[in-house]
Amino acid sequence: METAGQGYPLKVALIYGAAPSGHYAAARAVAEFLPPSIIEPVFVNLSEVYPDFGPFVARTYLQLLGKTPALWEYVYDNDFVALAATAFREAILPFSSQKLADLLIKKNIRAAVSTQAFSSLLITKNKRLAKLPLFSVLTDFCAHAYWPPRGVRAYFAPERGAATRLREKGAPAERIFQTGIPVRKEFTGPQPDKAAARKALGLAPHLFTVLITGGSRGLGDLLQAALALKPLLGRLQVVVLCGNNRRLCRQAEKAAGSRRSMRFVEFTENPAEYYRAADLVVGKPGGVTVAETMALAKPFIIYSPLPGQEERNTAFLYRHRLAETAGSPEELEPLVRRYLHNPAALAHASRALAEHARPHAARDIAAKIIEALTGNGG
Repeated sequence: METAGQGYPLKVALIYGAAPSGHYAAARAVAEFLPPSIIEPVFVNLSEVYPDFGPFVARTYLQLLGKTPALWEYVYDNDFVALAATAFREAILPFSSQKLADLLIKKNIRAAVSTQAFSSLLITKNKRLAKLPLFSVLTDFCAHAYWPPRGVRAYFAPERGAATRLREKGAPAERIFQTGIPVRKEFTGPQPDKAAARKALGLAPHLFTVLITGGSRGLGDLLQAALALKPLLGRLQVVVLCGNNRRLCRQAEKAAGSRRSMRFVEFTENPAEYYRAADLVVGKPGGVTVAETMALAKPFIIYSPLPGQEERNTAFLYRHRLAETAGSPEELEPLVRRYLHNPAALAHASRALAEHARPHAARDIAAKIIEALTGNGG
């Protein structure tokens, strides 16, 4: 599976867990910067390769969150549990990875970019894929115990703490690059005036705008968060991105009625246009959501973080004083009110996020991949 002597473009698999998701958004972001004359991106959805496994994991995850969130927190990144899982990795993963190996070999894949730990594990545990160049892209501001320490050509970490964690787990330091989390091109480049962005979406052009997002699944108590801001409607407007949570949209239509200052939006392929229109973003701190918010320098209020990676992303934001948390709908209203009436605080938060943003992570990751596969840094 060496790339030397192969004709261009090289087929490179971009592997993610499911769509829509942050992993998928990150894969798309990297693909946008891969020149078609050199690399032909081939998207691989693990939930389609393993149709029974994906729903099982998602169902188990959501059940744990709903009934015993402390258990998920314990399992998520616990060194003892990870050690106990070694037998599973060594005995089960090589067998399970055969299906993925069959697919990659059949498609004549010459390298793989993985935005999810499980696909990285599958590749590193399959002997037939031993020579396949693997590039692992972390999509949270932490490196949990399940990223493989060996068999990866390059790791792309969001920040120093995650890179340190990878080294502690045994990943070679020279293979770790601190690039940031990749975001799509629509979140980079010159930004239009907020009033113009609002007008294009049919929003009031000069009204303070709060964007509430629950990620691709529309998770979190988003409806109650929006309704908590009812006392401020007229002085501000609220837009809620519901992801693929159609039930939320139906509930919202009944609860919100005909309020002109409150809009609920079903899944959109172009969320950046709503981010550009916003003064303030409220949402779950998924890694890609945070990276997108930082790229556009939008002040961020953490709301409904999930146990595991989102709590670790919250710790990253706290460590750098980049966000505050509303622990409930009742706590959200006074925080939003403060930003509404304090433009200086809003501007300060925006500057702090801009200083930590890595909006060109996808471009930098793509450049490293091209250099590794072609031997040409130019």
